[in-house]
This record gives sequence, structure tokens and C-alpha cells, in this order.
Amino acid sequence: MRLHIHFQAGAIRVDEIVEGDTAEAITGKMQARVAQEAGMLIGAVIKRMTPLQFAQEATRRYNAAAKDSAALPQSCEDFLKMGVVKGFASTLPA
Repeated sequence: MRLHIHFQAGAIRVDEIVEGDTAEAITGKMQARVAQEAGMLIGAVIKRMTPLQFAQEATRRYNAAAKDSAALPQSCEDFLKMGVVKGFASTLPA
């Protein structure tokens, strides 16, 4: 599975291709990338989350910033699907 992730949240800007065997693996890579950009204290909190917890928190923050009401994902696959629908991710051929 390959996704092109392209979004900006405050000072964090991501524009890269993420690959993984599962939606959880891809979400985990996204989580690691955001944790790296977020700084030591916030990054440490992000690193302690499960990929699903990260996906749910990212959705909460997206909803607040975009004044949207996207449902909290119940799986990492739901999170990635939402990213494609909302336009901050694009699926790529494997």
C-alpha cells in the first residue's frame, strides 16, 4: 500500500510518499514523522500513542482546525480512507 501524504498543520508540513503492508504500518510511519516535527515534549506524547490513538487525535485536531465534523476513525484503515476523501492523501499504485 502506498500513499502520497500532503498536508500542513501549523508549522508541520508533510509532502511525501509513505509505504507499508498495512494501514496501521502507514499510520505508524505518519505518526513517527509528525512526532519528529513536533518537538521533544509533544513528540514524546505522540510517540506513546498507538497508531489508532494518533489517528483519532489527528482527526480531532483536523476537525477543530477545519471546522469539520469527520467521524473519529475506528481503525487505521478508516483514517487513511478519510485522508483520501478529505484530500490530504492520495493512493498510489503499489
